[in-house]
Amino acid sequence: MERLPGLLAGEPVYWIERVTTLGDGRLRTELGFSDVAAHPYERLVAGTVAMLQQVGGVDDVIHEQREVVVVVSRGVTAEQIGDLVDRYWFDRLPSTPVDPGFATDPADVLASPWPSAPPGPRGEPPVPAHLDLREAMLLPPSRRRMWTYLVCGAVALAGGAALAATPGGADGMLPLVVGAVNIAVGTRIAVRRRAS
Repeated sequence: MERLPGLLAGEPVYWIERVTTLGDGRLRTELGFSDVAAHPYERLVAGTVAMLQQVGGVDDVIHEQREVVVVVSRGVTAEQIGDLVDRYWFDRLPSTPVDPGFATDPADVLASPWPSAPPGPRGEPPVPAHLDLREAMLLPPSRRRMWTYLVCGAVALAGGAALAATPGGADGMLPLVVGAVNIAVGTRIAVRRRAS
């Protein structure tokens, strides 16, 4: 679904490209910004990420690439996210300077005259799809996931070691294995985060 169509060089500012229903009732909404918006107005994209992080019901905002922002939310629909982003860009776009690295004159790309209200979306909203296990493993490495795996792994590893050291107790093999796997996954996420 095109959002804010016609404000920048006749293009939409961004699209709501994909909405995925996660297994725990959350939504994963992917916003794709046009090149005319994401490159010369990179500060507005970063500001959009910061603004969305403050919204109640938004669990995580991931700035995957310069043009792609992923919002994981609970109880906040893709349309509500779109309305928030529309208002943010509509209010700030005319007064935001273009990134100096781009030889773009705002007068050449901004709609003239500037409309009195944000233009409505065009196209059908994406239908939420369910996320399968393979797609879940390809999700970007979030800090929250990393710490969850590391902490749960450390607790299981310590519990397994305590069980193994207790005379007459269980051997603690299962918690040791679960803890080691969780720590390995958490470490892998940390390495991926550092590389990106």
